[in-house]
Parts: sequence; structure tokens; C-alpha cells
Amino acid sequence: MANVTVKLFGVFRVDTHTPSIALQAEKLKDVFPALQDKLGQLDSGLQFKDATVYINGESCKKKSRALQDGDEIWLLSPASGG
Repeated sequence: MANVTVKLFGVFRVDTHTPSIALQAEKLKDVFPALQDKLGQLDSGLQFKDATVYINGESCKKKSRALQDGDEIWLLSPASGG
């Protein structure tokens, strides 16, 4: 398990009142249930498909990506407007 920091942006940050959180996860796909366990406020259960994901500043589209100690994961909510 890697010790990672997850930074939340947009609606995710507003809904959870949490700018960042430290988690342990082996792969990117493990981050989402870990967030649900720690925050609990994610009523719909945040999933990989619900976010734009960056790891250490680089876009990541593979939820099977292995994580390393110290990785910084950014979860951005989809843009919306009108």
C-alpha cells in the first residue's frame, strides 16, 4: 500500500468541505472506496468515471495505475455551466 495525498477540487471540495486527505491505496481504483470510507459525505459514491484525474500533475486515464508513496492525486469535478 502506498501513502498518497488526494486533493479535491470543484464540487468534490465544496460537497465534502475537504481540500485534501491522506490515504493508503495500492492502485488508483482503490482511492475511490477509501475516500467514501473516510469522508462518508459522497452520497452517490464517487467513482473514477466521475472525475478528471491527475497524478503528480499528469493526466491519468487508467484506474489500474499502481501508486507509489508520496503520489499526489488531484480529483477535479466535471465542468458545468450555463
